Amino acid sequence: VFSFSKRNVALFLLAAYLLGAMLMAGQLALIRQSGELDRERGTPMTLRVLSVAKQEPEKVQLVCRLKRVSGGRLPRWKQDRVLLTWYREEDAAAWKAVDLIGAELAVSTKLSAPRPASNPRCFDYREYLYGRGIHHIAGVSSFRIVDDRPDWKERAVRRILQFRETFLDGLPCDDRLRGIVRGICFGDTSGMEEDIYEDFRSNGTAHVLAVSGLHIGLLYAFWRRVTRKRRGRGSAVVLILFLLFYGTMALWSPSVTRAILLIILVLAADLLERRYDMLTSVAFAAAVMIVRQPYAVFQTGFQMSFLAVLSMAFLCPFLERHVPQGVAAALAVQFGMLPYIAYTFNYIPLAALVFNVPILWLMGILIPAAVCTMAVVLLTGTGLLAGRALCGLTELLVWMNGLLAQGGRFAVDVVSPPLWLMVLGYGLLFFLVSEQSLIWRFRKSRLRHARIIALLALVTVLCAAGSRSPFDRAVFVMVDVGQGDCLHVRAGNGIDLLIDGGGREETNIGEKVLKPYLLKNGRREVDLALATHLHTDHYLGLQQLAECYPVRRMITKGRDGDVIRLGSGDRIELLWPKERNPNTEDENENSLIFKVHVNGLTMLVTGDLSEEGEAALIERYRGTDRLKCDLLKVCHHGSAYSSSEAFLDAVSPDAAVIGVGKNNYGHPAPSTLAKFEARGIPVYRTDLDGAVGFWKKNGKLCVCRMIPEH
Repeated sequence: VFSFSKRNVALFLLAAYLLGAMLMAGQLALIRQSGELDRERGTPMTLRVLSVAKQEPEKVQLVCRLKRVSGGRLPRWKQDRVLLTWYREEDAAAWKAVDLIGAELAVSTKLSAPRPASNPRCFDYREYLYGRGIHHIAGVSSFRIVDDRPDWKERAVRRILQFRETFLDGLPCDDRLRGIVRGICFGDTSGMEEDIYEDFRSNGTAHVLAVSGLHIGLLYAFWRRVTRKRRGRGSAVVLILFLLFYGTMALWSPSVTRAILLIILVLAADLLERRYDMLTSVAFAAAVMIVRQPYAVFQTGFQMSFLAVLSMAFLCPFLERHVPQGVAAALAVQFGMLPYIAYTFNYIPLAALVFNVPILWLMGILIPAAVCTMAVVLLTGTGLLAGRALCGLTELLVWMNGLLAQGGRFAVDVVSPPLWLMVLGYGLLFFLVSEQSLIWRFRKSRLRHARIIALLALVTVLCAAGSRSPFDRAVFVMVDVGQGDCLHVRAGNGIDLLIDGGGREETNIGEKVLKPYLLKNGRREVDLALATHLHTDHYLGLQQLAECYPVRRMITKGRDGDVIRLGSGDRIELLWPKERNPNTEDENENSLIFKVHVNGLTMLVTGDLSEEGEAALIERYRGTDRLKCDLLKVCHHGSAYSSSEAFLDAVSPDAAVIGVGKNNYGHPAPSTLAKFEARGIPVYRTDLDGAVGFWKKNGKLCVCRMIPEH
């Protein structure tokens, strides 16, 4: 029998740490080994389809296992998972992607490692895919099925997902409502309209759109109500089989996996007549998931799922002394999740608790109704009346949520709290409301309290040190906005400026890229935004940002000789144009050229200046050193028609940076890069390096990159 002495607890924690370190080291070794499989474009390979990750009209994402490369069969340990994006042609739009599960596809493509976070503290796509066991990405427009003989597991998954699609297609409603049912019942929000999803997000009710412990808990509560005292092994087996069926339809998200594991443990405790302990069960479920996939701990779904359960486990007993049990559970989850939501998603739904009450009440009806509708369809092949009732309940839920949303006025954007504060806050909260803390307080064991708090303080200090970023010291950050330029200037006195903001017609760069970047790095507002010119890839992002984030002032016009003083000697000089040409249709001719002075570092920001513009600028400042600088923002994304020899000699920078997206009209040109190489000027590119930060230390230029390993 295990004795919970100090020595045994210490040994257990040490063993758990060593096991976790070994698992993570093994995973990293596999990831490094998998890099050998990244090939050149056009490499023939065979992939076996395991599941469908996302299905949209124009493209499908398939999770596959790599079987053969260039005709050679890979050993089992080298058969990595690949996220294959199939860009469907119009004549293939009617295909059901689930019909491909278990099939082997012959394709010619290029395997690549997923791109990591390209801006500091922002979403890391590589980490997300690693958490799902996916080490490569690839894209194809066509393929050939070479084998369509799924094994029994793949055949079962295919049949279950085929039933899901048949059930959704048979609902008596339009595609808009069908997409909402798909999101609510199966966690796939790809078919939902953006404004409807935003209403759920701003209300703090978006959790109903990701099949989670809430959904599984509602189904478990429904099962208990139906079976009442007739529960036994038979009904438990039926419930487990149904949960496996439903989990497959929901593609086994981390929250679904956790919830089903916990319910199986509850059923086992009932049947074996053993005591069920929530914290022990949560630890066991987490251990199972981590052993299976160590990188899962970095997934938001994993973190939110277990944080919600821990909040209930620790806070419910404390809150139940003051409010009814059901209210206590809702309060525990909401209070426990709010700091995490602020840290991860940078907003706080102020009225989430109030809005969750009617939404959760309706969900308690809708989810069992969906299960009953699926059962009717499964047994009878049709379910018109039940489907109408389900669609009506879904329409009511969407209407109610939209009514409560009021255009998002109850959601407040916030900067991310520092990680050390999150660790300290959660640690103190869970410890002080725990049963052990209550016992120690009753026994007046102040020394034990002090030891735990000291240990927490040590962990907090380690987290504070580990969460630092070299970008925190940078005064210039070339932000990765894909195609286009965006320079973040951190001047003295806490002044934040943006020069250009990128932009694409099909994507809201201001809301999707710039706003998260600023909030996650503790910037509450932009004091000044400047646009070199009004081309989409320079100005649109600033315009979009100003619609969703505080931008105090924006400048799009100026002439040489203007100076913007920032305090403490920091300033921005306008070097060009002498006069704006109102008759030209080429905005590049009117590009504002800035020379930025911050903390002893100078940078020349050149917009989309051409060789002719460079020649005019050289002539304008001939005989002076006004063009000389430490850093050069390369003209026109490194175009072949910019960065002339004479211009580079006049500027003579220590380093240069190019704001450019992947496959951005062939930019930067090899001939342009060769000019910099000939002069020994290092060039940094946002398409390869991600965001790039610059600062000076002891008179020396310092540089940091988000993607240093390319």
